[in-house]
Amino acid sequence: MLELSMKQFKNTVPLMVSLKNEALRERHWNQLMEKTGQYFDMAPARFTLENMFAMKLHEYQDIAEQILNNAIKELAIERGVKAVEDTWANMTFKVHRHYKGTEDRGYTLGSVEEIVVTLEDNAMNLQSMGASQFIGPFLETVNKWERLLSLIGEIIDEWQVVQRKWLYLEGIFIGGDIRAQLPDEAKKFDDIDKAYRRIMVDCAKNPLVVPLCSVPGRLPEIQGLGLGLENCQKSLNEYLESKRRIFPRFYFISTDELLSILGSSDPSAVQNHIIKMYDNIKSLRFSKDNSDQPIVTAMISSEGEVMEFRHSVRAKGRVENWMCDVLDEMRRSNRFITKRAIYDFGTDLEITRPDWMMNYQGMVGLAASLVWWTAEVEEAFDQATNHHNLRAMKDFLEKQNHQIEELVIKVRSNLTRNDRLKFKTITTIDVHARDIIEAFVRDNILDASEFSWESQLRFYWLKLYDNLYVIQCSGQFEYGYEYMGLNGRLVITPLTDRIYLTITQALLMNLGGAPAGPAGTGKTETTKDLAKAMALLCVVTNCGEGMDFRAVGTILSGLAQCGAWGCFDEFNRIDISVLSVISTQLQTIRNGLIRKLDRIIVSWKYFLDLFLIVFMLN
Repeated sequence: MLELSMKQFKNTVPLMVSLKNEALRERHWNQLMEKTGQYFDMAPARFTLENMFAMKLHEYQDIAEQILNNAIKELAIERGVKAVEDTWANMTFKVHRHYKGTEDRGYTLGSVEEIVVTLEDNAMNLQSMGASQFIGPFLETVNKWERLLSLIGEIIDEWQVVQRKWLYLEGIFIGGDIRAQLPDEAKKFDDIDKAYRRIMVDCAKNPLVVPLCSVPGRLPEIQGLGLGLENCQKSLNEYLESKRRIFPRFYFISTDELLSILGSSDPSAVQNHIIKMYDNIKSLRFSKDNSDQPIVTAMISSEGEVMEFRHSVRAKGRVENWMCDVLDEMRRSNRFITKRAIYDFGTDLEITRPDWMMNYQGMVGLAASLVWWTAEVEEAFDQATNHHNLRAMKDFLEKQNHQIEELVIKVRSNLTRNDRLKFKTITTIDVHARDIIEAFVRDNILDASEFSWESQLRFYWLKLYDNLYVIQCSGQFEYGYEYMGLNGRLVITPLTDRIYLTITQALLMNLGGAPAGPAGTGKTETTKDLAKAMALLCVVTNCGEGMDFRAVGTILSGLAQCGAWGCFDEFNRIDISVLSVISTQLQTIRNGLIRKLDRIIVSWKYFLDLFLIVFMLN
């Protein structure tokens, strides 16, 4: 009997040692007593060795070991929950002092990267704990922390979005002239500004994450601020859109650049952005009139060439209105100077051609030269056809060679850099014109109705319309009078001529052109050169995978409303899903042009200019 008792005791000792494990809690002892039917007093003062023997654990070893194993697993969960609680007890937001100029504007939220990483790790750990079969005693605690961490994550995400919008709009509405133009939105922003700065002060006083995010209504409050800022942004965008509709070239500059113009009472604020709204134009020349009001008197190209306005433009009032006046005056002045240059060349026979060109801007002299070249070629055809002077074209070829020799002599003289650029461009076009006449002489072309002549880009000053027109085959296009300074012209090859002919005929059908070929072969430059020949603005856009239909739509809106050409480079890089939307937009614009509508709707309202627009998709 004694031996049996000793064996039972010997088997019980390891189990008793195991029951000393720190994982056991009072609930586990209660569970053990309930399953074994052995009840005993666990008070340390009364729990003796005799009580342990009375438990007869050797009879319930499997039950005891199971409870012990469960307790160890639960201890791991308990420690995991405790680690989460300890981590977030000390987790704080980083805040920084925020200044606008010298004004102290309170605080801004610093980097939350560490908080977000910790939150994601803890959320995954809690999710793993929640999936355990031993979660029972901690289920409520784990669920509470999962909800809390989810709330903190939502608040941080929303907070960052709100802060970005707040910082952006703060720069516009605080201390800027935009406040006077958008008083209602400025008042709304002031209310949002006060609420947001109050939250940031609370954060600076007590930066602990959990208490700050646990405040009742914190998430709806921040979401409300975000919604309010979004409404302010929407009103601002509508305001900017109204400005762009009045002066469509504002579509070609960014929102921040447009705001810097609208937010300044100084008319010269447009100077830094003129180069984006005009081709090769560096600045406007401002002056003062007799009443000390600002006026625009000239346009200055990137090379420093100046085109004086025939009538100065008052830079007073809304910038979009007087910028429209500047654009109109540029075209009127260019037309007047071009007409005078054409007249002077035909009437002042004593002055040489190079000296005549010295009196005018590069593009004016080039356009006038091409008008007279066209007239003289047709005069040679008339002499050959109606007066039987078969040497007329050869005589004109000799005249062409003499004119080129005059240019060569002039270029070798002492010229300024800009004059040298001017004669370089004239010579480039003159050589091509001479090559055309050489081909006529070689091929015995004697009739103006021959395709060899009809297919050339010809310039006529039509008395009926008192205007300059560019004609090629059946296509007749009004000269655009877009001043471009001395930005040069391409050397024209037979391939260039064929591209010109293809594009002008496409324009007759309200279509665009799509030059294709390897990189660096001149697709974009050829498109731009034809626009220069016709004095039209050509806006080049480099496409990429990040472009969406809204970005392209904004560009199309500007192009359609100001009558510019659009050259979309690397068009094939745009995502195929976006291309399908863009194709619809292009077709809608083309339908509007065919039907000669003043207004069409493609997500936005487009107002079509009198000029045709063409899309070059490379």
